[in-house]
Amino acid sequence: MLLFYATVVSVLLGGLSSLQFESKCFGSSLTFPFYLGPPLFYGQLYFTPSTGGPSHLMMDNMKAQHPRMKVERTSLSFIQLTEKDEGMFSTSHDYGAKQDALKLRIMECADEVMPNYGDNFSKEVPREAEILEFTPLQGGDQLKVLWNRSDPQAINRGRGQINRNFYNIRNLNQADTGFYNFRGKDNTLISRIKLEVKAWKRHYNREVNEEVLIENPPNIHPWTGAFRPELEMENQTLMRGGRLLTEEESDSHSVSFAGRLQAVSGGMRISRVEITDSGTFAFRDRDGYLVLTADLRVNPAPTISPPFPTLPLVGLIAGILFALIFCCCCVRKCCCKTSSPKRDEFAPQAAAPPAVYLHDTNQPDCPSYCAAPAVDPTAPYLMNSLVSRESTTISLEPLVAPPGGQGVDAAPSLGRDFLSSDTEPTFQLKGPHYAPPLSSRSTFSDVYTSDKLNFL
Repeated sequence: MLLFYATVVSVLLGGLSSLQFESKCFGSSLTFPFYLGPPLFYGQLYFTPSTGGPSHLMMDNMKAQHPRMKVERTSLSFIQLTEKDEGMFSTSHDYGAKQDALKLRIMECADEVMPNYGDNFSKEVPREAEILEFTPLQGGDQLKVLWNRSDPQAINRGRGQINRNFYNIRNLNQADTGFYNFRGKDNTLISRIKLEVKAWKRHYNREVNEEVLIENPPNIHPWTGAFRPELEMENQTLMRGGRLLTEEESDSHSVSFAGRLQAVSGGMRISRVEITDSGTFAFRDRDGYLVLTADLRVNPAPTISPPFPTLPLVGLIAGILFALIFCCCCVRKCCCKTSSPKRDEFAPQAAAPPAVYLHDTNQPDCPSYCAAPAVDPTAPYLMNSLVSRESTTISLEPLVAPPGGQGVDAAPSLGRDFLSSDTEPTFQLKGPHYAPPLSSRSTFSDVYTSDKLNFL
């Protein structure tokens, strides 16, 4: 038993020493923690609004001191919450010092509807609803009953009408902006709607010296038009009653549009717009409700960049190509110079022609011509170093048959074909009676003449 009381006291003291936070929707109810209600709490419960002001006694010794406080045997609740119920609840014993116990935050928890100016609004009335009340968005104290099921005199009060279990509003304006609450018989909240009427919006982007047409509001006439320059707060009246103001009637700031603003069918036309024309145009109905806002932004004219110079580009490309070709030629020339000696070094040597030995005709022991001895192919050819790079000469003396024949026959003479086509080298021996070699098919084009070959 003692343990039970100790547990209760500890819970009570722990709850009282900590601050609780609660968030509730508009029209709902708040149930306090058990340690703030009967049968555990017998002190005083106060409420201080968050908007400021004096504290109010809500409960004293388990007795309600506010009409919406409901004290039960084992619970304590606060019903039909409104935005005014947002604040701090504190406790006290024997009217002594107050201690904060619970902080309440009220949320709208409403269905948001945002139609445009001039639209229609329709909402079905719940079956259990008995009252429809309206609270302006900016005036929470201006509660107005629009419809009461049990009071026929209250039906169709206001701009809306009940038709076939629907609440309808036509041609909405900012006066219809606010909260619409449907409540039951015991004043409990059944449905809550937040209606916010918006003005029409348009946007225009132009460049300097272009033309713009600011269109009029749809199906609204007459209206008042004003202009507020960008980064400024003062409005300039341009139209009143759907008519452009003259220079005498207009504001002193409106002279910037002088000669460029014209009223045409469907709106206002501004010719040759300037940077200073950037701003917001606002149109209002005869009651001053905002119908349309038009944002105009004037951008500087784009600068035309000069075309890319083609002549320097062509010259640059031609220079690059010329440099590449020149480099390729230089590299090729260098490669040819370095590779030519190698080709000469490794080129195969031409076969040496057979040597021809001719004796002087004054020898009695030998015929006038002797045949050349056979050449050993393995022996080195020593006559290559004796070849002279002089002009080619061909002997026109007749050839003779080799020794050992039946006699000396006249050898055929060499004609012009031999001189013109056969450019192979021959050896001519000095002396009056030496004849040319037996064969003209030599691999050298030069003639070497020497007295050293005269063996006699």
